[in-house]
Amino acid sequence: MRKIVSANIVSLALLIILGLSGCNPAWSFSVSSTSGAQTSISDQTWESFSRFADQDGISLEQIFYGLGFEVIDQITVVKSDGREIVLEWEGAVCSSRLKRNGTLVIDNQAVRLEAIEVQTSSWMDMVEARITDIAVTTANLLDLPTPEISQGTSLSTAKADRVLLLFLDGFGYLRYTEAKDAGLIPVLESLGPPKVGITTYPPITTISTASLLTGAPPYLHGVETRGIRKTDSETLLDIASNHGLWVAAVEGEALAFNLRGAETQLSGDRDGNGGTDDNVLANSLAVLDQGIPDLFFVHFHGIDDLGHEVGPGAADEERKIREVDQAVGEILERMPPGTVVIIFADHGMHLEEGGERKGDHGHLIAHDMLIPIWIEYLQ
Repeated sequence: MRKIVSANIVSLALLIILGLSGCNPAWSFSVSSTSGAQTSISDQTWESFSRFADQDGISLEQIFYGLGFEVIDQITVVKSDGREIVLEWEGAVCSSRLKRNGTLVIDNQAVRLEAIEVQTSSWMDMVEARITDIAVTTANLLDLPTPEISQGTSLSTAKADRVLLLFLDGFGYLRYTEAKDAGLIPVLESLGPPKVGITTYPPITTISTASLLTGAPPYLHGVETRGIRKTDSETLLDIASNHGLWVAAVEGEALAFNLRGAETQLSGDRDGNGGTDDNVLANSLAVLDQGIPDLFFVHFHGIDDLGHEVGPGAADEERKIREVDQAVGEILERMPPGTVVIIFADHGMHLEEGGERKGDHGHLIAHDMLIPIWIEYLQ
């Protein structure tokens, strides 16, 4: 009797296992790019990205980034019946979710896939630098070791007495070109053309700042999603401080990211004019009145703030770009010879579609991913 019961239990267990496996059968589809590279996305790929999943699945671009795509123009979806759907990526990205069963949902339509052809942006051929290069470059300039998980490359072989990091939040490379053509940035334009840089994904301030300070991609420093404002990994600021350098930082009203290792000054909107950039400038000049830090980190938030509020290209946003450009000039005038200034953005911004004019960022598109990086040697 016991043997029969045991056999029944084993049989039931096998049926349960087979039933569960039937709920999520194996699936895969090919992914090819304009460069000729080809790979595949499968149920195993989905599981490896499951930490990013919610009830609607996983953002397709999260998986694309994991496969090495960084700036995408359009995709061609080949359905299981052979029919094709060509989609401009900027318009399709927000609605493209991959379900656990391998179904792609776009604009609330479920599609069974045979393949996806990804058209990468021609901008990728012009990329000269990465946000992860900044920590490595700064460490090299100051003759410091690089952060332990860094994967960046030094953009300079020179040495510096000190380094100034000027952080222009939201001022992407394409917005820089538009601002230059419109005559909005005489100070930055006088420095010559910046390098075409690229940030990490998602291109938002917290994640980009973690990559900036560690010289590493998100999967290494651990800041992979919104809402995380610190990393346990070693940063450039940690190293400089631990080597006895004076590390100072001037931020906006609140810390966008934990600047462990720096003497940090917050800059609230004391004059009530709706922004903090004038206060960031005043506090930066006050720091310089006390002396010149070995590593000075200054973060202007206004271009990003106005971009979100009124959209890139609006009159108020253009006035803010002029203001930040003038502030950069005032700080540069106070820096002594022997300083290397690195000016950069964390991400760019695109104009949202729809009736209300607002800006946003966070996607694998040129407006969001491309950033300018200037390296200026003050003589």
